[in-house]
Formats: sequence, structure tokens, C-alpha cells
Amino acid sequence: MIQTRRSDLRAEVLLLLCVFIWGANYSVSKFGIQRLDPLVYNALRYLVGTVFLQIVLSTGTRRVMVSPGDRGPLIRAGFLANVLNQIAFILGLSLTSAGNAAILLATAPVLTVLLNSRIHKAAIPGIVWLGTAMSLTGVVLIIVGSGRKVEIGSTALLGDILCLVAAFLWAFNTNLQKPLVGKYPPVQVAASMVTVGAIGLTIAAVPVLPGLSWDHADWPLVAAVVWSGIFSIGLGNIIWSTGVKRLGPASTANFGNLMPVVAFLISLFVLGEDFDLLQIVGAAVTVTGVWLARGPSSAPS
Repeated sequence: MIQTRRSDLRAEVLLLLCVFIWGANYSVSKFGIQRLDPLVYNALRYLVGTVFLQIVLSTGTRRVMVSPGDRGPLIRAGFLANVLNQIAFILGLSLTSAGNAAILLATAPVLTVLLNSRIHKAAIPGIVWLGTAMSLTGVVLIIVGSGRKVEIGSTALLGDILCLVAAFLWAFNTNLQKPLVGKYPPVQVAASMVTVGAIGLTIAAVPVLPGLSWDHADWPLVAAVVWSGIFSIGLGNIIWSTGVKRLGPASTANFGNLMPVVAFLISLFVLGEDFDLLQIVGAAVTVTGVWLARGPSSAPS
């Protein structure tokens, strides 16, 4: 029991690291897509991530032969998470406000819990539902307190729908990983899924290449691509798959709601930006909700 709890705690600490990496990656990727077409930037960082994961897999992890029946689910999970999700996210963000996008994407943990209950017939404890609802409420408070524009019933509706689709795809993918990480090492699952993403996103970027300008292809851009590929795509996906294996889809997904808290703290302490009392309350509510949604320590959700 003690060993189980230690393993859970290790997974939770790693997920906190993942949250920090993905939170910081927003700024890195924003810099990257300002200098290079978003589809091409995405394809390049996924190619870097694929190389990194294959190196990790070949040097430190025992490969398990994938059974024919699991090849389809692996490809499907990779396509949903790393191709469709990425395209829906980028297009949705370009069509709607940042506030709308942040709130809609924050529904992913709630959707993950719902899908976990539906797909895996998992009994979700009431404390997990409460924690998930609290963390989503906290995110909304952070967004509203930040002054980001939130629109209702505007021309941003298509963008809103795409962001909601992106949240659903990520939630669906997190649940699809559950049986896979039970059979194969998380590194192998992450490597397979990211490789599918690299192939799909490269194909999606091909039509853009003829008219692409490489005027801003300097060392800072290369550094952004490499950093995002290794840490956000490579290391981040390993940690996420490990979290799904150890804690289950619902508890793992809820850590994603800490990303606005990370962004808020970075802007507060590093950038010296102004803050609102509502943001502080929102951060506290989100952290409390994530803590509650951790659920039973020994029973993956």
C-alpha cells in the first residue's frame, strides 16, 4: 500500500512538471508560429519529438511486441490526439477569442471523466466529480479576472465549436490510452502516438510549403522548435501516458486545469503583470479542485 502510494505520488509530481512544461510551451509556440506557418511549425516540432522519443525508447525501455489487435487503437489514439486535436485547436484559436478558447479547452477534464464513466464503465467517486467541477470553475475565474475577452453568440461560434471539439478529442484520447498503457510501456505508447502525429501533421503541412517564406528561420526559431519538440511533445507525452497508467484518465486529465494557474503565476512573478483578486481566488479554487479530484490513491479512475 505504501509502495502504491509512493508510485502515485511520483506520477503526480511528474504531472506537475508536465503542466509546467505545457504551460511554458504556450509562449514558446506563440513565438514560433509568429515566425513560421503554424502547420509547418507543428510538423517540425512533432518530427523532433518523434526522434527524441525513438532515441529514449531504443536506449532505456524494453519494447513489447504490439499485438495486431492493438495496432488500430494505437494509430487511432495518435491520430485523434496529435493530428485532429492539433488542427482543431489551431483553427479554433484563430477564429475565437483567447478567453473563449481557454474556457472551452478547460472542459477537457470534465469530458474525460464523463467518457471514462461511459467507455470503461468506471464508477467515478463523488469527490472526483466535485474536484473536477471546482477546478473548471477556478479556471473560469482566472480567465474572467485576467480581462480576456469572452464572447457569447458572436461570429466566433465556429471557433468555439472547434475548441470544444479539440477538448473532446483530447478527453477521448486520454481514455483510449487506458487499456494501451496497461499492456505496453508508457514511453512506447507515447512514441507510437507521436509518430502518427508527425506523419499526419507533415502531410497537412505539405500544401503550405510551396509558398512558405523562410525569412525568419533563425536560431531562436530553431531553438523554439527543438525545445517544444523535446520537452512539450516528447517528455510531456511520456509523462501524460505514465499518469494515465498510474492514476487513470480522470485524475490525470484534471491536472491539465493547473496550466492557467502556471501561466498566471509566471505572469505575476516573472513578467510583473497586474493581477486581479478574482484570479487569486480562481487559482486557489483550481488547485483545491485538482487536489480533491486526485481520488482514491490506489484505484486508478
